[in-house]
Amino acid sequence: MHFDYEETDTSGNTINQETGIIPGLSLAASQPYRSIENSVEFSVYDGPVDYDGRTQGGQPHQTTTEETIYRLLYRLNWSPQDTEGAFYGKAYWQQWDRDIQPANGVQGLFEVYQWWTFEAGVQVPFIKEEHRNLLLELGMLATYNGTISVDLTSSGFGEHTLDLGNNVGFSAELKYEIILMSNNSFQFGALMKRWEFGRSNSKTISNGIDVITITEPDSTTVQTTLSASYIHRF
Repeated sequence: MHFDYEETDTSGNTINQETGIIPGLSLAASQPYRSIENSVEFSVYDGPVDYDGRTQGGQPHQTTTEETIYRLLYRLNWSPQDTEGAFYGKAYWQQWDRDIQPANGVQGLFEVYQWWTFEAGVQVPFIKEEHRNLLLELGMLATYNGTISVDLTSSGFGEHTLDLGNNVGFSAELKYEIILMSNNSFQFGALMKRWEFGRSNSKTISNGIDVITITEPDSTTVQTTLSASYIHRF
């Protein structure tokens, strides 16, 4: 996965950006029944990316961020009779552990994001043959009920949770499947997702000496994933 995350202020200026390549692994199972197919999938990605931003005082700051992403997904495919294409819907829960590393005398920061995504779209076949398939999927998605938990215990402010703003995005995926025999195949995919989180609520907190207000800014995420899969049909 190529990971690209950007936070912006109320004027649209970049506050920080995190980019890099993160390896991952997915396991999925599906059950077709007539024109309907139900699928579940669990994925995990983990690795460091580059952080380029600035401190609370406005000074430039570069470090790395340890990223861990968990995703649990349910998918429903509906293939109407007498048509080559299909419609799909997805519902998936995600957790993103964001561990910004300390560097250059600046403390690190650990945050946990959790949210739901609901997605719907169409599947268009370019090639649909006995031994190979080429499919394009296009969908719209919406984030829902997102939260961020931030750990400020090192500064005496404790741990706090903010509510992320709901927002929308889109998804595009190209899948090429090579069918070796009736029950085995390989699939190669290229998936791009883009979505936004709206600005969170604000919370005023204290460590007994200082009083500060914390807010999670607007953000945009673009994830581009190249995948290779082995599929076995029972």
